Amino acid sequence: MAIQQGQITITGFAGNDPTLRGGQDESRSACRFRLASTRGYMDRNGVWREQATTWVTVKAFRTLALNVVNSVRKGDAVIVTGILTTETWRAENGDTRSSMIIEASNIGHDLNYGVSAMRKIAKSNEQTASSTQQGAGRTPQQGGGDHDPGYGNGERHTNAPVTFGAPPVDPQTGEVASEEDMAAVVAEAAAVAQRAMDPQPVGARDEFDDGAGSL
Repeated sequence: MAIQQGQITITGFAGNDPTLRGGQDESRSACRFRLASTRGYMDRNGVWREQATTWVTVKAFRTLALNVVNSVRKGDAVIVTGILTTETWRAENGDTRSSMIIEASNIGHDLNYGVSAMRKIAKSNEQTASSTQQGAGRTPQQGGGDHDPGYGNGERHTNAPVTFGAPPVDPQTGEVASEEDMAAVVAEAAAVAQRAMDPQPVGARDEFDDGAGSL
């Protein structure tokens, strides 16, 4: 039986620092941030044009959430892969509002716009021992799936009933950031994108040359 899922990969710029919920307990940790994605193209005259910016909320869970909070900052260029869903809520005036949500499975920096470095996180001995004890006493679920504490009986994290308390959502637009913050992020993103398109100066690749004139 096929499961219909809106798998999506999107690039853009973080509109705010990710906010963490659930503390440092990776079995309960979750984070969210706003992502600004502006589609651009080169017109027939060779002029770079940009379309309207799309804002989407990105959610991450467990270890990914902790790593995102410690890695992503406002204005960073990122690549996000996940499931596209719609989140609905009722505004103060009784109207039903909705916004697009990406429940991420993978998040990383977009290296078209900068340089990043990865540092692996090693689990402590206490965490390893605790995980071993939990695994030894775990009862297999029907269908062979494991029970994932805090995220349902064998269900994916996309069904996790996580509620975020920060920052407040505008009941009229569904946006988290203010218009000033959004404009600043879009302007900064446009500037970074323009710099990335500038011609590379002669000799800029010399440090990567192997002596044969090629990478």
